[in-house]
Amino acid sequence: MASELKDVILEPIITEKSTALAAHSKYTFKVAKNASKSQIKEAFEQIFPKRKVLSIQTAKITGHTKRTKKGIKLLLGAKKAVVSVEGDRIEYFPESAS
Repeated sequence: MASELKDVILEPIITEKSTALAAHSKYTFKVAKNASKSQIKEAFEQIFPKRKVLSIQTAKITGHTKRTKKGIKLLLGAKKAVVSVEGDRIEYFPESAS
């Protein structure tokens, strides 16, 4: 169990698929491996107070091996959450001041 809510949501996942989902108010985040859906919801609503969470879908990403110059390296697995929200859009990147 994650000790504090700030340790639950680790970082946004920014890929082509997650960017397409953002147009439908669904945002993808990398979360702590042992975080539950209720903890993810609490943390999300604490970070983004003007948004209401409609649903959360979680998936575990399994680790895999990668071949390197020095041999074989084991990459650790992770957990991701797709959060459906109600409210304004969430901006991942700040607007450029040009």
